[in-house]
Amino acid sequence: MKTTLTVLLIMELCGLSSGLKQHFYVNEEKKWLCAYHHCRNYFHALSTFTTANEEERFLANATSQTSDAWVGLHRKPKTEVWKWLADIDAEQISWDTDPTMTQPNNITNQNCGFLHKDHKKLHDERCTMRKPFFCMTDFVLVHQNKTWDGALEYCRTHYNDLASLSTTERMNSALLEVTQAETEYVWTGLRYLAGDWFWVSGDGPDYTAWYQNKEPQCPARDLRCGALDKTTRLWTHRNCEKKLNFFCQ
Repeated sequence: MKTTLTVLLIMELCGLSSGLKQHFYVNEEKKWLCAYHHCRNYFHALSTFTTANEEERFLANATSQTSDAWVGLHRKPKTEVWKWLADIDAEQISWDTDPTMTQPNNITNQNCGFLHKDHKKLHDERCTMRKPFFCMTDFVLVHQNKTWDGALEYCRTHYNDLASLSTTERMNSALLEVTQAETEYVWTGLRYLAGDWFWVSGDGPDYTAWYQNKEPQCPARDLRCGALDKTTRLWTHRNCEKKLNFFCQ
């Protein structure tokens, strides 16, 4: 793992990839677990920030917050250890130190974390309380030119997969990054096979953003890979052997 993280850091420093977590305030009141599932379905996950730089970026995205809001911080009752999602130990937590509400206050069953709307610091709370929440997307724009298959292999080796833009929220997040691409089109995880377009990540086809809202039917054999058009900001099908920048997630 350390080797992989070092390689990715070198790539970012050398300008071979770029991408930051984008955080979005969702003004719907849900229990922590329901917020978790909402973020997984429409974004990528409940928001996390495990370093000082990530926290600074998160707070910059949190200006629209109008109420206390859940984040991806939780405590396992039996171990009493606070963790970020993906089972990451929360080694540095920006708890609220205001004398009137010092956190964590360790009241029984307060095992989930939220961001205080005024103090912009973390508090613990019962997970069954209903609050708005922060979701995040985590796309990486890779500034290397590869065929679609090459991009797929690269993303699955260094990240998780080619990016799925299967919801309005994910699409909007990708549009924030696509202007930095060095090619006119950017590969995504959209592919045509056996008569249908699908996302290689397994996400559903409910949301579409094809040019003129027309999904290509029976495309030519060399036009069966999906890309994001930097100019129209919509999906397009391109020759799978073209070498383009690409989005990983």
